Amino acid sequence: MRILHVISDKNIGGAGILLTNLLSCFDRERIQSTVALPYNSALIPRLLDLDVPVLTYRHRVDRMSAPAVMEMAHLIKESGAELLHANAALSARLAGRLCRIPVVHTRHCCYPMQGMLRLPPVRLVVGLSNRWLSDCAIATADAAGENLRMLGIPQNKIRVVINGSHPVRAVKDQELELARMRHGLRREDFCVGICARLEACKGHDTFLEAARLLHERHAELPFRFLIVGEGSRRAELEERVRQTGLCEVVRFTGFVKDMAPIYRLLRVNVNCSVGTETSCLALSEGMSAGLPTVASDYGGNPAMLGKGSAGILFPQGDAKALSEALLRIATDPTLEGSLRRAARKRYESCYTAAKMSEKMTEIYESLANKCFFL
Repeated sequence: MRILHVISDKNIGGAGILLTNLLSCFDRERIQSTVALPYNSALIPRLLDLDVPVLTYRHRVDRMSAPAVMEMAHLIKESGAELLHANAALSARLAGRLCRIPVVHTRHCCYPMQGMLRLPPVRLVVGLSNRWLSDCAIATADAAGENLRMLGIPQNKIRVVINGSHPVRAVKDQELELARMRHGLRREDFCVGICARLEACKGHDTFLEAARLLHERHAELPFRFLIVGEGSRRAELEERVRQTGLCEVVRFTGFVKDMAPIYRLLRVNVNCSVGTETSCLALSEGMSAGLPTVASDYGGNPAMLGKGSAGILFPQGDAKALSEALLRIATDPTLEGSLRRAARKRYESCYTAAKMSEKMTEIYESLANKCFFL
């Protein structure tokens, strides 16, 4: 079955990493993939490394426009696609309809209904549009599925497929020591990390406030805090670190291409999201390395940790609760060990890239004979 995946990312974000995870696990005798993406996307080299054919476009497919629809229709025909899988690309989805092939789209985030979407007539129009433009809506968490239902998409068109990741590779001692030196860390440091875009929805303010509380109240403990990633708030967050006297204990790594040394340096993996989060790849990657997880209770985070002991949840925005959870782990080796074992077990049972690709293949094949006629 020939699939055309359409993504609008120019940088390497969560959706792009998720796509490469998916493509790397497909059985290529069953699924032959081509990816359409912006001509200047940083994701292109990664796809070529996977030996996945790439097509590029110039118009914005995340908006509805006649030139974008025409360009996408041309790429569908060029690729010979029998199904189109889009990531919120409206023009691509319409092009798929015009080309009379099944259309799948993925919702990677969840938001409370805001603004005009609170109005029932608006939700009705959005729901009808989404029903018409897609044969199946993939939700990357139950929370995202609830969003889709609130937008008017019927339950029988929604499939929940949790994001899957590859296990973090092992890192040799010499490489780990080089990583410590690069980030100004010592062997005895208790490293706590947040791996996320530096944007407001990721809750870095909560992370820094928890760091301040621990630094001021428990200076005897060797806490160090890594902020991994790039984004529009970097300068603002760096200034906050300076103003609060945290320069000694907080490190900004910027974008990290190979995350394995980072995960192996960390003792706790933190997610502070206050918006968008469904099934966070940084959490599943950390779990694969046996990292204890402390996460906010927003969106899909509670479901990621499950009802067992795979991590500790705290109320979103509550820096005091976050600091208390980190202190518990740092001062209780038995707790840290149990969280490590539980995290690894949950990853293996729920969050591998192979499990994700199996579920997606089943969905594609169930739609194989479906055709939409105008």
